[in-house]
Amino acid sequence: MKTQYTVADIEANGVQASGTFYGTPRKGWIMDMIHFVDYAGYAQLVMPVEDGTDLVIADWSQRTTEIDMLHAVIRFKRGIQFPRFAMKEGEKWGFVVFKKWADAVKAIQAGERFAFAGGQCLTEDVELIYLGPGDGGYSRAAGYIQ
Repeated sequence: MKTQYTVADIEANGVQASGTFYGTPRKGWIMDMIHFVDYAGYAQLVMPVEDGTDLVIADWSQRTTEIDMLHAVIRFKRGIQFPRFAMKEGEKWGFVVFKKWADAVKAIQAGERFAFAGGQCLTEDVELIYLGPGDGGYSRAAGYIQ
């Protein structure tokens, strides 16, 4: 794993982001879509992006709304009855990747169960069909627009 990035590399290739890593809110850069770099002067802390929660990709000074946060869409592979409501086969659920939903995305990616609608959902019952910005791609993936 690459542990040091030059200032020039960060400025040229880094994407400004903020998030919570190991319980600590941080601002830094995403490098190569795998590392989060918290850089302060000469010191760097490099962490895997998947270890972060509440991840926001944006210019911190200008973006503070949900539209600027990561979004995701899951599709149910079969019909399931949860304590609060049921989901039909093929039905989609779109959400902002924030707090408990960030944990759900990490669980899906790791093949683990996650909390959903007052119960537990198995990863094999859903597929993550979209993970990215809250733009037209998200709206198409969720079925809000064609």
